[in-house]
Amino acid sequence: MVGGAPGAADDQTVNTETTGTRRQAAQQEEDDDDDDGIDWSKMPPEEVFKRFDTDGSGEIDLEEFKVMLKKLKIHMSSAKAVKYFKMCDVDDSGQIDFEEFRVALFACDPNNGNPIGFAPNALLTPIDAFEMFDEDGSGNINEDEFYFVLEYLKLEVSDANQERLFLKYDKDQSGEIDYDEFRQIWLAVADVKKELTDRGVDVPKFASRKKLERILEKCLDEEEEQERRAMAEAERWRTWRAILDQKNEYIKHARRRAQIELCKALDAAGQIYVFGRGARGQFGAQGEKDGTHEIVQKLWTRRVTAGKADFDPDRKMDSLETKDAIDVEALKNELASSPFNDLVVGENAAKLWGKRVYDAAISDTVILAQSDLGELWTWGGSDHWWYEIEPDAHWQTHWRGDTTPRSQLLLGTRFKPEPPPPEVDELGELNDGSEALKVVLTYYGKWSAPPPDVDRRKFYADECLPNVDYNWIVTSLEVRGKQPEEMTKLMLCDLLHRDIMLEKRVLGERAHRRIHELEEEIRELKKVRRVALAKRLVVDITKMWAPLREIQAEEDARDRQKKQTEVVENIAKREHAYEAWRQQVKEAAEATSPERTARGNSIVIESGGITARGAGHKIAQGYAAIKQIAGGAQHFAAVHQSGALYTWGLGSGGRLGLDITENGDPRADATRPTVVQALASTPVLTTACGYSHMACVTTSRDLYVWGSAASGKLGLGLAAKEEECYASLPVHLPLRPKNRPLLRTVSCGAAHTAATTTDGELFVWGCGDGGRLGLGREGLATHWSPRRVDALFEAGHRIGDVSCGNAHTLAVTLIEEVWTGTGTNRMKEKQGGQVFAAGSASVLGLFHPAFDRVMGELASVQAVQASAGFAHSGVVTSEGELYCWGMNDDGCCAAHPKVRFLAEPTLAACIYSRPGNLALGRPARQSSCYGGQDAHVAVDGNCDGSSPELCTSTQQDPQAWWEVDLGDFANLHIVKLWNRTDEPPDQTMARDKYSSRLVPCWIMADKRCTTWHVPENISARYIRVQLEGFNFLHFAQLEVFGIIGVQGSVGRCSRVVCGKHCTVAIIRPLSDPADINRVYKRAILSDAQNADILRERETFALEYDKYGRGGKDMECIICTGGQKCENCLMKERFAGELKDLSLGAAGRVLTLDEMAEMLLDAPKPPLNFTPKVVVDNSWAGKLQQRLAGKKSDDSVKKAKVAPDDGSVASGGSTKSKSSKRSKRSRSSRGKKSEAGSKKSGGAPPAPDWLVPGAGWAT
Repeated sequence: MVGGAPGAADDQTVNTETTGTRRQAAQQEEDDDDDDGIDWSKMPPEEVFKRFDTDGSGEIDLEEFKVMLKKLKIHMSSAKAVKYFKMCDVDDSGQIDFEEFRVALFACDPNNGNPIGFAPNALLTPIDAFEMFDEDGSGNINEDEFYFVLEYLKLEVSDANQERLFLKYDKDQSGEIDYDEFRQIWLAVADVKKELTDRGVDVPKFASRKKLERILEKCLDEEEEQERRAMAEAERWRTWRAILDQKNEYIKHARRRAQIELCKALDAAGQIYVFGRGARGQFGAQGEKDGTHEIVQKLWTRRVTAGKADFDPDRKMDSLETKDAIDVEALKNELASSPFNDLVVGENAAKLWGKRVYDAAISDTVILAQSDLGELWTWGGSDHWWYEIEPDAHWQTHWRGDTTPRSQLLLGTRFKPEPPPPEVDELGELNDGSEALKVVLTYYGKWSAPPPDVDRRKFYADECLPNVDYNWIVTSLEVRGKQPEEMTKLMLCDLLHRDIMLEKRVLGERAHRRIHELEEEIRELKKVRRVALAKRLVVDITKMWAPLREIQAEEDARDRQKKQTEVVENIAKREHAYEAWRQQVKEAAEATSPERTARGNSIVIESGGITARGAGHKIAQGYAAIKQIAGGAQHFAAVHQSGALYTWGLGSGGRLGLDITENGDPRADATRPTVVQALASTPVLTTACGYSHMACVTTSRDLYVWGSAASGKLGLGLAAKEEECYASLPVHLPLRPKNRPLLRTVSCGAAHTAATTTDGELFVWGCGDGGRLGLGREGLATHWSPRRVDALFEAGHRIGDVSCGNAHTLAVTLIEEVWTGTGTNRMKEKQGGQVFAAGSASVLGLFHPAFDRVMGELASVQAVQASAGFAHSGVVTSEGELYCWGMNDDGCCAAHPKVRFLAEPTLAACIYSRPGNLALGRPARQSSCYGGQDAHVAVDGNCDGSSPELCTSTQQDPQAWWEVDLGDFANLHIVKLWNRTDEPPDQTMARDKYSSRLVPCWIMADKRCTTWHVPENISARYIRVQLEGFNFLHFAQLEVFGIIGVQGSVGRCSRVVCGKHCTVAIIRPLSDPADINRVYKRAILSDAQNADILRERETFALEYDKYGRGGKDMECIICTGGQKCENCLMKERFAGELKDLSLGAAGRVLTLDEMAEMLLDAPKPPLNFTPKVVVDNSWAGKLQQRLAGKKSDDSVKKAKVAPDDGSVASGGSTKSKSSKRSKRSRSSRGKKSEAGSKKSGGAPPAPDWLVPGAGWAT
């Protein structure tokens, strides 16, 4: 199509393809791209970017970027897409990552992105084509580039016309034209009417070509200015994001440090780990949530489930990206290398983290835990096994409890009331912001009902809000006296919603509708450029809104004051609640008058629950403190601090020993701990529970048994063989008629019982099937009376602990100090701690009819306690290691659940592992070799340095070094360097000539320097010994004691309890007050919020009273060795922003979250944008410029004194005319040079209401 105006054919004889045709082609391409049927615009940008990043490099190229924009329904020309891509590709790599892609989305998104409401159009604009071919970015194009631009715009211009047009506008004969000159060419040759129509501008019917060009030029000015502003906003957003990313990085490391220190503090106060989920999965339920402990639950879950959600469980340490060093405490490396990877560990034990857990007992369905302060907690319980309820059943209208009746007995929830129904938030949908959008959309007549089961806010924002022009909302706010700046469309909607609701509330619906009508009139007047009338209407609305602005100011002030008051009041409430709780705990601990049951026989002993199934939180009473607990299949027992024995649970077979205590039935169930009155006069020392019987040892070292006598497990003799019977009262059981032994411990299994004496004898009785009694092949029958295991006693093994399982028995010998050696070599050694096992092959791997020593890894360690479970076993060593073996059902042996059976004791390295010599036999090298003494000599295990042949040696080197590769990253504990000890044969030489060469030296652990005791949390793979000066390096041996893996142990295991498909490992609290003091100070120095968590643990109550939440005057003890901690590094890096750091609300020390909020709420960097001064070439604009120029000349004349001959005045007049001509000439050329740009901007700008893009049409 040929475009032109009469009289301008020479400049405009060109053929063009209409913009409408281009838009149809673009629409066709979009339809082709949407053939997959996926609405990509509804997907998160991250997911879209991930789908296009097919190679997983995290970057996309230009072509993928273009296709992605179409998929997201962001319409723009190819040239504009190239410009946006270049803007994002700051390193000119031809690839952009997701963060760079977000910059482009920010510039294009008027709803949640740029704060000026800019959205690119699909039109091919001249500036896009110009910048596309201006490859050097000089702002000019030559004649060749000019040809390519016209060809790209599909404007068919002959070579002659092209050359003539170029020469006409290249007025300085430089061979180049700038953009303003190129735009004048484009305006002359383009189809102006079609361009205006495509931009939604009403084209006057009888307007001349020149007038249409001026209208189109103004439209281009507005478009380019708005896009330039959007690009500047995007660049500022990129800079601001970079600043925030840097701050977030520091904050992330500081938070990670705070979490590490909090974990260490909680570890010091005791831990409990549950491996496996139980026979019915009852131990895998989530823990109870309660306020400040959510962070504790998250940290615990992250520890015990590390790698399952965030990382591939099969990922190994050698796949980690490591350079010179590895950040040991980085969350990524912790999760990837956590020792709990692939293990089944209960998450609900988080409630007991730091609660000083001392012991535990396991029934078939419930776990009972006890603290060293005597508190009790329970969790678990079986679900109802029948789920369908008959239509007329009683349970249709009545609550039947969370768990089965038997589980309720053990949990203490038999009389737990039905929980209230969950509260329904009827205003939930109104509080999500959708109602505000609905009000605004209705105000502009753009609201439509959302489909059912669709998020209302998302529907309004994605489908309806794009139909509302950004400038409409800005105008609505401006007429109400608001000046919205740097706000997205959604932010503007929230602001306008508040104004609309205030109008309706104060002025009424009638006045609100009148204001709306005036707004519509203002928009119509702006379209026809009737500015004066529009301003009068604005004044009318402003007057109506004057009292409303005062009301809003008062409401804002009240809201701010209310928020501040609420913060202070909430803090005061929390502090008051804490003080009241502390007082209750103190009074409960000091209570001396016990609360008794209705009959007055038993003290009320309550157990708290750690899950929603439990009985809730209970404050332990001092008079109800428990010192020992035990668990059977469906019952529990507890020894009170006074020695009284309490039992509760299932009572069948008389296993509770209560006789007629419970309603006259000796086999009745007990819903609460009830005292065994038959033993009231005999304090109990320890007790044990079996499947259906019990036993206890009193302070007089006597043994009592009761419950079912089946299989001879009570040891009552042949009377139980003749007739099935049970004992409902404790019966004294002598182990032998004469020479009564003094009992030490007792243990009950499913069908047998065992006891040890103070002399180290072991007695067993009951069912001998499978060899569980350990009496040999001839003792596989049932033994109705106690029988000593002679084989152990005669072999000199003194048994100190015994544990009976379902089909096997474990025995542990006493650890005793004995004198060894003679003369000067006489010394004390600890001997004993050997583990013996007897029982079925299904549990032990091999059939052991007699007690055989458990070998394997247990052969070289000393055991202090053993526990025999249903089908597996556990042993705790004197070093605090935990070993398990047997059936690994659901990972109950602290091993991978895919391993079905562990034939030999296997170390549970996730708890604790003894530091071993990791350097022994590892590859080593050195700077040089002297006399054949290579580096391997120092890792052969021989520490004798009395001969040169026994030592490694280098030549005399500058800074001689020796290095060993540990094979993998390891957590280091101790490094021992054994020096050479021989002396020179020449008596004239110094005796320490050889040994002194090693000092001074450096021991470097992966660029970390230390000697002997390695600082805490040091991880390395390569250990280097290096001299300072020029000398020989020779030494006998280097020993590196540590644990493979970057993570250290969680603590030394103190006790293990094995049950049915589960194992409980207990790490008791530290006993040294100095350790407690240190971990508490480190925790509160890393984050004051940690004090709120730790103060609710009894372990840290005194520390909180002493140090509180910390303060500025406390010296940071986390910073060590000249290396600052992450918190101090953050404060140092942003000292300028935190220099005015003061105490928080109510004078509290600021938490890390409050400091982070302060840093992230800092103002954005300044906007690097200067509005372009647009010269209006219309008659009104020229008249205004002449008037402004005349006023400027008059002011100059008044400021100067004219000479007599009038030369100055005449010269000034000439200069003024020349200046005007210069301005008119430059207005057609644009900003050709920097000087010209400055002169062109010298004229005073037009008023706001005349400047295009200021909200008013000119």
